Amino acid sequence: MCRIAGIWKSNICPDLEDVCIRMRDCMTRGGPDHAGIFLEDQTALALGHRRLSIIDLSETGNQPMRTSDGRYILTYNGEVYNYQEIREDLAARGVLFRGTSDTEVVLQAFAAWGPHCVQKFIGMFAFAVWDSFEKSLYLFRDRVGVKPLYYYHHEDTFAFASELKALHIGLSGRLEVDIDALGEFFHYGYISSPRSIYRNTWKLEPGHWLKVSSGFRIEKHEYWSSATASKQSPMEGPEETLIDRLEESMVDAFTKRLIADVPVGVFLSGGVDSSLVTAILAKHSGTPIKTFTIGFREKNYDESRWAKQIALHLGTEHTEEFVTPEHAREILPLWPEIYDEPFGDISGIPTTIVSRMTRHHVKVSLSADGGDELFCGYHRYWVMYALQRFISPLPSWVPKTAGYLQSFLGSDRFARLAQVHPRLRLPAIKDRMRKFQAVLANWSGNASGAYSYAIGYWLPHEVRELTGSYHNLRPTLDQLGENLLDAMMLWDFKHYLPENILTKVDRATMFNGLEGRDPFLDHRIVEFARALPLEMKFRNGQTKYILRQLLKRYLPEELFSRPKQGFAVPIYSWLHDEFMDLVDEYLNYDSLRVQSYLNLHTVQQTVSEFRQKNGSIAVDRIWLLLVFMMWRQRYGM
Repeated sequence: MCRIAGIWKSNICPDLEDVCIRMRDCMTRGGPDHAGIFLEDQTALALGHRRLSIIDLSETGNQPMRTSDGRYILTYNGEVYNYQEIREDLAARGVLFRGTSDTEVVLQAFAAWGPHCVQKFIGMFAFAVWDSFEKSLYLFRDRVGVKPLYYYHHEDTFAFASELKALHIGLSGRLEVDIDALGEFFHYGYISSPRSIYRNTWKLEPGHWLKVSSGFRIEKHEYWSSATASKQSPMEGPEETLIDRLEESMVDAFTKRLIADVPVGVFLSGGVDSSLVTAILAKHSGTPIKTFTIGFREKNYDESRWAKQIALHLGTEHTEEFVTPEHAREILPLWPEIYDEPFGDISGIPTTIVSRMTRHHVKVSLSADGGDELFCGYHRYWVMYALQRFISPLPSWVPKTAGYLQSFLGSDRFARLAQVHPRLRLPAIKDRMRKFQAVLANWSGNASGAYSYAIGYWLPHEVRELTGSYHNLRPTLDQLGENLLDAMMLWDFKHYLPENILTKVDRATMFNGLEGRDPFLDHRIVEFARALPLEMKFRNGQTKYILRQLLKRYLPEELFSRPKQGFAVPIYSWLHDEFMDLVDEYLNYDSLRVQSYLNLHTVQQTVSEFRQKNGSIAVDRIWLLLVFMMWRQRYGM
């Protein structure tokens, strides 16, 4: 796991090496073990690399790495878990290796098979290859988008990097905010590929590679798609046979991700997915497993007690830490440094804290991201499914009218619900009722067009009022050509998973010099899950059906059979108490009036409603405003 950067100019640039070094070294936290540079003066191209040593800790694994004939130069971030098998294949073809790293295997695979070598890789990666003979640059990103890769192309410059801050440094004030991307941030809380927060700056989409030729002519190719994977013939067979096949695939994928020359651990939340990863590794790894859990003193948010019981049952070496507002205050000023562009998932705070704790014990940690998107795990799936079954037989004007009527009723009466159960927090109730109203008002015969309202923070019309413009480029669910449940899973797999969940984990782990691995996202498991019959994922109101049946082989059901909690954070109380001074600092009139991106009146009105502490304004919208203003100040935009 590493960090990479590069810059290519159309004309000779005397300070090119210095520029690339500064781009490279702003990402030192993600690659503290070695720094390398490659410079081709006559072409005005430079490649940089920061290394986090995981496999082959010797200098033979350092980068940028070149072939013996000097033709191909590689700068690489990631892990290819089947590199030993590929190495044997290449060795049989006469390829000689100097070291034992997967980096050298990736380089030699490209030399042997060209860009199509990526089809052979099982892993997570983002890398660049310079062909010094053809004067062509190749960029690659893994199938799911675990590892990040940004690139800039405008006029006389092409540049790329693992983190946006490197481009900000290397391009000397040439970056400008993309207003539509900013609107997407306020709507969803993150920005999806190919967009980034900046104009002329893109995220290479998962499952893609591109070639940049002389004159900066760009060819982009898709080599894998989750949508294509879904077009396989549905799997058939007895339930136990399907469970057996899934278990066999997971044992292979999970144990492959233990390959390392450094200590490895597992993030254990206590949910179905992380419990399954831990249980399979505990049984099949052959070595004791180290597990790490983050908890909260607020009981409504804490699952650590379940994680501890599971760890005790499986016999893992378990470590836990509890997040306090003081911990959060340590992380929050670093937020723009960690995430580079506006990013709204507040669970990044505990993720950063658990990564920091874990790094004291190991250098690699496995997580369980992807289970919800692959096996129908989110509450919103069955809620939207049930809603469609109820509403679809009705004339389309009925839900629309109900939505408009609800908007006039207000949400104060729902305050009484907060007294029914402590987990029903008033702000959450009111936010959900606001979204429910928007879903009904935008119902168009089915749930397809209403899904983005169900998962949004600032709704589209609110975003346009806030920013003055917003064009949502994402497809509706019916454009995905799937039934409702499959379409929601595929939509989240293509957008929410890589741009929110995986971004959060990658930045939090790499900020602490920790490599994060995602065993559920082995593309073979993804393809298996996409081909499973829907009833093996969602049955009789139960989500993740097949995962739960498999987990019963490893754990007593009482340890994991409970409602999904998620990685929630007590943001409402934090913002009103411990973080209120930050709201005062960044969302005051003087700070707001000097920026040109947001409607001053709209922001002031939102902040005023928030200060009343009556729950009438969703706290998530205040959080997104705060995050954006912190980011803007840090990067001078």
